[in-house]
Amino acid sequence: MSSAVLYCAMALLVVSVLGPISSANAQSMPSQAQIEQLKSLPRAQQEALAKQFGIDPSMLDSLNSQSFSSSDQNQQQESVIFPRGTRFDDNGDPIIPEDLEEQFTREKDELKPFGYELFAGEPKSFSPTGYAPVPSNYIMGVGDTVKVQLFGKENRSYDLTIDREGKIVVPDLGELNIAGLSYTLMQELIQNQVKQRLIGFNAAVSMGELRSIQVFIAGEAYKPGSYTISSLSTISQALYLAGGFSDIASLRSIRLMRAGEVVSDFDLYDLLLKGDASDDKMLQSGDVVFIPTRGDMVTVKGEVKRPALYELKGDETLEDAIRFAGGSEDSAYLSSAQLQRIVKGKRLISTVDLTSEKHLNKELQGGDVLTLRKVSDSLENSLLLVGAVTRPGHYEWYEGIRLNDVLRDPRHDLLEQADLAYGLVVRETGPQRDLSLYQFNVAEAVSGKTEENLILQERDQIVIFSRYQTKEQEEQQLSRFTLTEQERQADERQKMLAEYREAFLQDLVQSKKSSEEDERKRLLEQEQQRTPLTDLFGSPDKDDVDIADEELALYSRDKLLEPIMQRIENQRTSNGNTPLVYVAGEVNHPGVYPLVENASVSRLLDAAGGVKDSAYLKRAEVTRFAFNKDTAQTDYLSVALNDVLNGEMDVPLQGRDRLNVLSIPEWQNTYEVTLKGEVRFPGTYAIKRGETLTQLIERAGGFTDHAFIEGAVFTREDLRQQEQERKKILAQELQREVAGNMLTGTGDSRVSYSEVRNLLADLLSAEPIGRLIMDLPKLLAGNGANNVQLKDGDTLHVPSRKDSISIMGEVQMATSYRFDPELTVDEYISRSGGTKEKADEDRIYIVKANGAIERYEGGSSWFSFSNNSQLGPGDTIIVPMDTTYTENLELWSQVTGIIYNSAVAIAAINGL
Repeated sequence: MSSAVLYCAMALLVVSVLGPISSANAQSMPSQAQIEQLKSLPRAQQEALAKQFGIDPSMLDSLNSQSFSSSDQNQQQESVIFPRGTRFDDNGDPIIPEDLEEQFTREKDELKPFGYELFAGEPKSFSPTGYAPVPSNYIMGVGDTVKVQLFGKENRSYDLTIDREGKIVVPDLGELNIAGLSYTLMQELIQNQVKQRLIGFNAAVSMGELRSIQVFIAGEAYKPGSYTISSLSTISQALYLAGGFSDIASLRSIRLMRAGEVVSDFDLYDLLLKGDASDDKMLQSGDVVFIPTRGDMVTVKGEVKRPALYELKGDETLEDAIRFAGGSEDSAYLSSAQLQRIVKGKRLISTVDLTSEKHLNKELQGGDVLTLRKVSDSLENSLLLVGAVTRPGHYEWYEGIRLNDVLRDPRHDLLEQADLAYGLVVRETGPQRDLSLYQFNVAEAVSGKTEENLILQERDQIVIFSRYQTKEQEEQQLSRFTLTEQERQADERQKMLAEYREAFLQDLVQSKKSSEEDERKRLLEQEQQRTPLTDLFGSPDKDDVDIADEELALYSRDKLLEPIMQRIENQRTSNGNTPLVYVAGEVNHPGVYPLVENASVSRLLDAAGGVKDSAYLKRAEVTRFAFNKDTAQTDYLSVALNDVLNGEMDVPLQGRDRLNVLSIPEWQNTYEVTLKGEVRFPGTYAIKRGETLTQLIERAGGFTDHAFIEGAVFTREDLRQQEQERKKILAQELQREVAGNMLTGTGDSRVSYSEVRNLLADLLSAEPIGRLIMDLPKLLAGNGANNVQLKDGDTLHVPSRKDSISIMGEVQMATSYRFDPELTVDEYISRSGGTKEKADEDRIYIVKANGAIERYEGGSSWFSFSNNSQLGPGDTIIVPMDTTYTENLELWSQVTGIIYNSAVAIAAINGL
């Protein structure tokens, strides 16, 4: 059978039970869960489904991973037992139950009474079977058939039926009375008689067809009544024919009544739990199988192999209840099980020790609920190692173990990025599980230095940090080989980090049963509601910037300290302060850190990654907040930082202390200025504080012979930011003014909403340049007068000589022309096709090559610049938009001016 055919069969059967598959999955195989549900159906229902949908039932063999040869299939007996509730059509074939979908979707975790499903079948017919072997103690009776085969001078074969007088008649031998004899005695009797009375013959005796008997099944059977069954049938087989038990039947006291007396009291638990069928007696004609109502029930659930409801019989104990449930799971916490019991109409709860003989012998009562709980997932007798280590995970704890028993070799046990100066041991103490933190120098601890090589306690967590804060820093500093090796172990490392975080965050999560997604949302909400920790210490340091979580290195301080900080944020020290300290200023990793045991300035500096080269070592300052009953007091402690770093002194720290590491006076980081274009030695130059533009140009060798100094563009970063803010303010003001005019109906109605949007879009898309307008030739000739003092990030663009002039704005064709000193502004505008309808011819202005703006003499006095407007190479003629054309808005002139001037500056820079 092809896989395609099997797929179609399974898909059709699954659809018939579970409904149509969604279109998104229409071409995919049914899920494993759906296939398992289909396979859980009895064989008879599977065949009924297959027949109803025209599928060959033999395909079910492949579905159920069964392989039968054709000869085996011919020898199979037809199934006569169907699930309870099965209905049959006129041909005797089963009809699919209407509640089949409910059978699939029923709650699997729902506890049910034990043993009832085993007999929950229904026979297709009540005809007796004749294929079962006959036991040696079988009692011969009226209606049984005996097969006698004679061997000797000739072979003869006879099928002899016991008549009503209990006899059979063997030809040439006569009558033999065998009724009441066991099967073995009957065989011996016939064989002996043949040997004695028929000379030269031997006999082979076996059973033929068995007689049928009629029994009555009464009481709490699923279908009580009279049944014709095989004479070999027992009590349990009769129960199958009756469809099992009703919902209130007893399985502990099934009575076999014969002639008004109890012949056997059958406890079905003996058969189901111990395999003891000694009381499962063989039935005789006229017997009555009586099933009483069940007695008291107890519930056993939790960490047991077979949780269910069990029936009590006699003085059974907790030990019996566990035996009924198949025993406890390996993960069960036997020393503290939970027993619920109804006493005087109230449900009471008690704790029982199932390792105690006294508690195991405690008698059960009806309605008891025994729950075995799971042992804690936390590992006892263990340590947890996380962070920048090669083998994170749990390690065995033993008395006297130290850090270097876990971290033995820095080369083999630590990752390349591990910070060798800063590590933490996190320990839970007291009934409130408060955190105590112990800081150590990793390198010194591994080398065995006693002060740093801490003695560990059970369940301590050892945290090793990376010396880098961001992924970008790690990638720049670490080799590709190192990163690749770490990526191969990423899954295991992430698993250990998640376990580490859970150890601290689980107390913050109120519902243990919530999904991981719900937990993440709840923690995110808590994070958003929390006040930033830096607010406890006043204004944060300018260097203490927040880094996005996705940009943080895996073992960075921010990432590994976050769960610890969330836990200790609500703790208090002995003097009532929050156990947090803050370091600001000239350190490598400024920010908030947890207060460790024996905290000091030197410890805090190690946690912050050490001091920068710019740190002022003669003095640092500790700000301390002291709380009295009614007031709060702030003290300042001066610290000789150089002595602290040399180990000559140290200053203890308290909760909420703030350490400020000062910068060396007049210290500056490297300032850089860029020279581009026609400079003899262009490039980026490091400058000293106070250096001027003319001094830098001298260092760069001056300009080349092709330099167009008049058109130089000088840009500055803080001016660019100011322009950007100015643009935003103008856009908001323009939007408000247009909206106000539209609401009040003032202004010229010729302006359209789309025109306003386009202008605003142009304004916001215009790139700010940050140009500082200067007359560079005059500045260079001034011998230092009015010189420009340089700042970090300044850039000077010196273009090549230009012989062109440009025209922009409201003209028919904005373009550039070769500079001709004999042409006027009007002539250049005429060459561009003249002005447009929206042009403001009274406000035409000129942007000089150096960025200065001069009004055109023929226009009005919009700009208060010199009246000697002379065109030169590199100049740009701007024809602005007529603001009266668009509702006479005062802001439009400023907006269009910014757009045009930005375009002129960008064109000058791009022309280098």
